[in-house]
Amino acid sequence: HHTRDAPVGAALLLQYLADSPGATLSGRVGRLPSYHIVKDKVTFPRALLHDAYAALGRELPAGERDDSDGMRLEWRREASWLHVRPSGTEPVVRLIAEAPEAAYARGLVERARRTLAATAGVGSRA
Repeated sequence: HHTRDAPVGAALLLQYLADSPGATLSGRVGRLPSYHIVKDKVTFPRALLHDAYAALGRELPAGERDDSDGMRLEWRREASWLHVRPSGTEPVVRLIAEAPEAAYARGLVERARRTLAATAGVGSRA
């Protein structure tokens, strides 16, 4: 799959460096915020997904919720999100969280995992 995305991105980086005397790419990257992603998966019956999403919505109330691909909860003030979605190939639910602090992202995944386990009456790590 050939696109012009990479060459355009490289050209924009070179343009930035040319327009910014004394600037370095590493210096610019160092000023960007860093985020931590935590992933897990839980064996979970697909038939209980609706109940699980409702329980997660109660347990983890969010500023924004998107149900277009599983359930994605976002907390803008904390710059964090959690995505809970069933696998298309395995009997598992995938949990993915992102936050500025690794411990916060781990906490979101752990709370979601516990909520799923309580909803199913079990819920083992896959």
